Amino acid sequence: MIKRILIITLLVVSSFQAYSQLMKEEISKSLSAQFNNDEVESILLCMDFFENELRTFFNLNQESEEDPIGMFIEYTEGNYPDFEIPIDFRAQQDLYQKLNTHFFYQTWGYGLLKRGEDQTTYISLNLKTDGPLLKYLKKSSKKISVIKDYLNTLKAAGDISPSMVGSMASFIPMGYEKNLELRILLTLHYLTLNDRNKRRDRM
Repeated sequence: MIKRILIITLLVVSSFQAYSQLMKEEISKSLSAQFNNDEVESILLCMDFFENELRTFFNLNQESEEDPIGMFIEYTEGNYPDFEIPIDFRAQQDLYQKLNTHFFYQTWGYGLLKRGEDQTTYISLNLKTDGPLLKYLKKSSKKISVIKDYLNTLKAAGDISPSMVGSMASFIPMGYEKNLELRILLTLHYLTLNDRNKRRDRM
């Protein structure tokens, strides 16, 4: 009996690990038509970092069959608008050092943001509306309304707007969490938002 349970457990873990590997290969193949190897690696690093931060938040080990992004979507739905973005900002800054420099500056730019009663000016990370990655997402996901609406709002506002802040995952229909473009967009959105919320570099 114990041996049978062990075999079933190994099959479940192996199948999920195989699925994760297959997803990573599918993402790489899809992105390789538009981006070079360094850029693809940077995108995958961002996605892996985001998912690993979610795993830590939900106490999932690497062998867990749960999808951390699917769990995060459910979590934000249940706790919107008062939910935590579970990303360690120091670890996120370490991530930046591993990314291809060209990719980083094509995806994000720096601006200024005023905070507090004294309106102190801080440096703010902004998601570029005309970056190659967002253009790719728009082209590749025309039939997915949540991505199309997000990108249209982003372009009109020129940056993440108040109506988008912190709420994106809570509006995603269940069953869409496996979509590759959506997972990339979620990663970019919450990395940008986490940086904006936690960065305190004054001008």
